[in-house]
Amino acid sequence: MIKAGLRQEGGGYVSIGTGQEYGSIDRFRIIAAIIIVGIHTYPMASVSEVANFYFVHVLGRVAVPFFLMVTGYFLLSRYLVHHKRDTGPLINFVKKTGIIYALATLLYLPLSIYAGHYTNYAGMSLLVVIVRNIVFDGTFYHLWYLPAVIIGVLIVYALGRGFSLRLVFAIAVLLYFIGLFGDNYFGVIYGVLPIRNAYEVGFRVFSFTRNGLFYAPIFLVIGAAMAKQKNRVVTKHENRVRGLRCVVGLVVSLAFLMFEGYVLRRGDFSRHSSMYIALLPTMFFLFSFLLLLGGKAAVGLRSISMGIFILHPLIIIVVRGVGRVFGLTQLLVENSVVFFIAVCGLSVVVSVFCNGVYSRYKGRAYV
Repeated sequence: MIKAGLRQEGGGYVSIGTGQEYGSIDRFRIIAAIIIVGIHTYPMASVSEVANFYFVHVLGRVAVPFFLMVTGYFLLSRYLVHHKRDTGPLINFVKKTGIIYALATLLYLPLSIYAGHYTNYAGMSLLVVIVRNIVFDGTFYHLWYLPAVIIGVLIVYALGRGFSLRLVFAIAVLLYFIGLFGDNYFGVIYGVLPIRNAYEVGFRVFSFTRNGLFYAPIFLVIGAAMAKQKNRVVTKHENRVRGLRCVVGLVVSLAFLMFEGYVLRRGDFSRHSSMYIALLPTMFFLFSFLLLLGGKAAVGLRSISMGIFILHPLIIIVVRGVGRVFGLTQLLVENSVVFFIAVCGLSVVVSVFCNGVYSRYKGRAYV
């Protein structure tokens, strides 16, 4: 009997999904975090507007779903696939994410106020604007992900308590489908006044449908469902076949994603550009491929990727400030490639430093 987590060199067996087989997932966290930096720095803008569009508004959209699928795979699979009753991990996740969100909110509060995020909007009171920012839009432009993942996790968990995985998946697809027409496919329903008015009502509650209600659940569910393959022992031949299928599926899905982006851009349908139909198969095959790659876990990269995500808007401000002070704006900021590299490099350095300080402090705390 081959135990999960072991590889038999001569017998032709490999295992998938064990605790030491997530190195590729950990490493892709850094890539995904850097992609998010790219979304906010427009790395190809000074080279080609078209290339920048496809990098930022199409290919770049794999980053956030990846993080959602990680949460679904490691957290929600306990409840949707393995039917665990212990809510401890769920509560801990919500609590930890909430604390990170609160600290990040305090960190960016001066910038948020300066940017006018807490002013009256479309006749709404300040209290309504504050609640809207905290719950849906995020307290700074990149922080929307944190409330979205909390809301998405709670929705999926609640659905999983009463429905089968298939039905939860169907509901999540329906929510995503509704969200599509408030995002990339808004132009399709724009001329249908009753439907458009319904969406406009929603936009008074949230700025975008890429939020915890419409956007996050489907990727959380797909990630959780993929945990069904965890700890299964397969032959090396089967593993190769799976890998080939994943590569072919990923290439075809990416091609469809690019084509979908092209059609939506030409038709000027988009209100926002986060939600694509082809993004669903793209993420399935990408995540499947990463799981098959395996590799030794790299736990430190998890905190570093979070650091890059949280801190990079501050680094953007720092790089722009340095450019102004030293007269390097044309080189350091207006050159989008250099700007992207500078922000990424400094974000990684600062995140590694902060992670090292935190790890050392945490180690001393247990002494």
